[in-house]
Amino acid sequence: MIEKLKRLWQQSPKGRDGAPEKDLALDLAVLMVEVMRRDGRLDPAEKQAILQALMQRFELSREQAMTLLDRARDEDDRAYDLHRFTSPIVKNFSTAERIGMVRDLWQVAMADGHIDPYEEQLIRRIAELIGVYHHEFIDAKIAARDGLNPAAED
Repeated sequence: MIEKLKRLWQQSPKGRDGAPEKDLALDLAVLMVEVMRRDGRLDPAEKQAILQALMQRFELSREQAMTLLDRARDEDDRAYDLHRFTSPIVKNFSTAERIGMVRDLWQVAMADGHIDPYEEQLIRRIAELIGVYHHEFIDAKIAARDGLNPAAED
């Protein structure tokens, strides 16, 4: 099983700037973990929201998403800034995809039934760093609340 995952990660398709897609998935997963941790609680519903988003966005199995989440937690523990994770996202994803990622971040923040002001502040900062305009940030928040896909509206 471990060997299968290693092969999968080694054979990952490349993003637009040549970065392996697995690294791009890890970048987004780290941002999601950061949102989950921002309110000082590790809610199981937020963890589930992260897993669902990763499985859907990157077509991962639950096991692969859980492995990615574990790696993201380790990376987040060592992280000292957001640019390391947001820069590759800007280079490799379209505006619509980045808006969808902001929606995913909102879904993580909303999963526990409460949006902490620190979570909102972090999502706003991430949205700015990945080139999502304020009105798109708000649209993504509304879409997350209503269970919609904002990228489908573009």
